[in-house]
Amino acid sequence: MTNSVSVRPLAVGLFAAASLGVPPVAAQMSDMGVVAFETSCTSEAQAAFDEAITLLHHMMYVQAEAAFGRAAAADSGCAMAQWGIGMANFHPLWAGQPSAEGAARGRAAMERAVALAPGSDREAAWLDAVQAFYGAADDGYGAQLVAWAEAQEKVLEQFPNDVDAGAFTALARLATAPRDPDFVLQREVGAMLEDLNERAPEHPGVFHYAIHAYDHGPLAEKGLPFARGYSAMAPEVPHALHMQSHIFTRLGFWDESAEFNIRSARAALIGDSDDATSAHYAHAVDYAVYALLQRGDMDGAAALVAEMLGLERHQQHFGAAYALSAAPARVAMEQGDWAAAAALSETPHDSIDWTLFPQTRANILLARGIGAARTGDAVAAREAEAALAALHDDLVERGGGYWAELADAQRGSVAAWAAFAEGDAEAAVAQMQAAAEIEDRIGKSAVTPGHVVPARELLGDMLTELGREAEAREAYEATLALSPDRRRSSLALSGLKEG
Repeated sequence: MTNSVSVRPLAVGLFAAASLGVPPVAAQMSDMGVVAFETSCTSEAQAAFDEAITLLHHMMYVQAEAAFGRAAAADSGCAMAQWGIGMANFHPLWAGQPSAEGAARGRAAMERAVALAPGSDREAAWLDAVQAFYGAADDGYGAQLVAWAEAQEKVLEQFPNDVDAGAFTALARLATAPRDPDFVLQREVGAMLEDLNERAPEHPGVFHYAIHAYDHGPLAEKGLPFARGYSAMAPEVPHALHMQSHIFTRLGFWDESAEFNIRSARAALIGDSDDATSAHYAHAVDYAVYALLQRGDMDGAAALVAEMLGLERHQQHFGAAYALSAAPARVAMEQGDWAAAAALSETPHDSIDWTLFPQTRANILLARGIGAARTGDAVAAREAEAALAALHDDLVERGGGYWAELADAQRGSVAAWAAFAEGDAEAAVAQMQAAAEIEDRIGKSAVTPGHVVPARELLGDMLTELGREAEAREAYEATLALSPDRRRSSLALSGLKEG
């Protein structure tokens, strides 16, 4: 019914909004972009749907689900509102899987949608796509994503001029893309989104997914216009403020990355809708901490970590767990404070159930193990190595894929430094090289600005200590090729050149 709307909720002073209990979307979002997704629902439901679909493209899933719920309340026969609730409860590009509660809400919404008659063939196609995801639940989350992606492709085939069909198909292709050092599919998706941008220049999903498509070292320059445009389009949406830093991180733009992630974190705090701090906050803090460390602001990074750890309750979410485990490890290890790294808590925050996110424990075990080894405690280092080996095996059994491989690389790094502490330099270098090769091959996940400390950088440290400066130089240069302007590698390389 409504066509081509720009969502511009009432602007309210942020502190006043927080004190008056204004809903987070209305309180913080003065503009979110332009989405044109017509449905057969009533005008009141369509207005809520317009807001919800825009939030969905921003990956503000909690707020999107609430807005789709308002659409359903306004029109009990609106099948597309139920589609939206189903969509809001799985997160295609995010690490981890939907919570059991979220999956149950999504399935229930799709059961309600099945009981309603779609208002058009187009709506039926959209419903089929989400039903494909929930219908494959018995086959595992990876199979669910593939089922959804295949069905989403059919929506675009049937309605090739539908911008949202194109945007969600781009997202689906990225979510199911195989790892490829040449990024062939990502280049294709990026070109597809550039074409969509010509047709819909203010569509938030187009900007958002283009950043994800180009979030790779060789492609990052192509993502820069989308990164800069996205925050201008949605200047108070936490995830939009954060997303451009995926490109800034690839290019070593530390000042901008720190600035926008701190803004993102603040916006996420203001937008909290319950007593748990949004995972968007912790995710932005981890990226901000990384950027501050790279520009040498150690005190600023430590202060942000202290603030994050000092908050009473964090959202039970993979993104929050990852940041809470990674950021403290970064502060210690980037500064070479190996004693502090060795003393890190294995459960950094009491509000997180760490058994739900086992792969995030690897960050702490890595820091503790290398910290112990580099302070001469080979016994404690071997204990961390054993814990990482057990974690790797557990992740393999769970189908952990990327995270299982990363845990193996982290285990190898700890084993290498344990061997070094024990005096076996030959074994240490061989194990460190093997760990670096795994990390180089698998790359970094989108949930992180970078590995806690790159294995190849650690190889450079080891070779430096052994006096093998030419090989160390090669290791640091290779690290910088993947992670431009990393401070530790740059300083180490400078020292070698001066030597």
